[in-house]
Amino acid sequence: MTNPWTTASPRARGAASAAVAFVTVVAALLVGMVIGRGAATVAPVPSVAAPTVIVQEPDALPLPVVGIEPAAQGPVSVFTPDPGLPTEGGRATGYRVVDTDIDRGALAEVLAETFGVEGTVAAETNAGIRIGEEGGPTIIVKGDRAASWLFSDPTVGALGRVPARESALDTARALLGDLGVDLTGIDWQVDAATPRTTVVAWQTINDRRTQLSWRVSIGRRGAITAVSGFAGALQPVPGYPVLGALEAVRRSAKPGWSAFGPTQVVEEFADLAASEVPASPFTATSPTLLGRPVAVATVRELVVTEAVLGLAEFTQPSGEILILPAYLLTADDGSRWSLLAIADAYLSLQPPTTPPTPSLSSSIRSN
Repeated sequence: MTNPWTTASPRARGAASAAVAFVTVVAALLVGMVIGRGAATVAPVPSVAAPTVIVQEPDALPLPVVGIEPAAQGPVSVFTPDPGLPTEGGRATGYRVVDTDIDRGALAEVLAETFGVEGTVAAETNAGIRIGEEGGPTIIVKGDRAASWLFSDPTVGALGRVPARESALDTARALLGDLGVDLTGIDWQVDAATPRTTVVAWQTINDRRTQLSWRVSIGRRGAITAVSGFAGALQPVPGYPVLGALEAVRRSAKPGWSAFGPTQVVEEFADLAASEVPASPFTATSPTLLGRPVAVATVRELVVTEAVLGLAEFTQPSGEILILPAYLLTADDGSRWSLLAIADAYLSLQPPTTPPTPSLSSSIRSN
């Protein structure tokens, strides 16, 4: 399997096939952006099936992220599995985002030609690439493991009408199709607002949105103001051994293992009106024992009543993105949590590569 970003430059490839349109060259070059990158050909862009537009539906939320740092001000949560949780394990497929041999310089040049950005290729920090001057249209290709990229044009005027949702969707479909994105694995979302409409093309796995996406923002008179995406590819990793839900929840209570969950699932489209203002944790008097104040911490004790095996995104310390088998947990208070389900042999607890910076008290900082 070869990667198109390790072959000749875009101009050399275009010269070798003068009869081929520029759009085809772009699609071939950006085949690394297509999820089925290992295939011999780029999947054709569907032209008959009407796209499904999903806007702010709770079931369409992206896969949860597991292992992120909890909010410092949030209460500590202690999980107890309901005895009725499934005990049987099995095997499941995970995924990794790979950027093997992607030539970021070539990617930046092709994106610059596509969006009409002029300038020389300049190195950015963290192995990134930039084309374009400050204050004008620019292309940025990041050095992250997903080979993320961004086009932005701050010069687009503020006069004219914002395109209709259907028109914006058609524009985004055509643009991403020209860039070689396999639209058959996309779930669409259109966020209409002033002064721009943003079309989000979510990459899916098994009909579930991941955290990976391409975004096309369209401003006044149909002008494209920003486009972002990634050139990495999803690589299946089959055969992960999976624990039963009961054992996975019990394991999370061991010291250190909370790094792999449970992590609370953010309900992006939850009904804010239904939420209540939390009561103040402060009281007029603190509890005492033999006349001495007792230190009080807020602890939330939860019973996990339901567990469904799915996937969750986990970012390695190196920045590599993994999408791993995980349980979506439901607690007795209705909250939802994500917990990695893979066996102990595929989880590793390591010390940080750099020592933590000690925090200073306010009195020391003021001096």
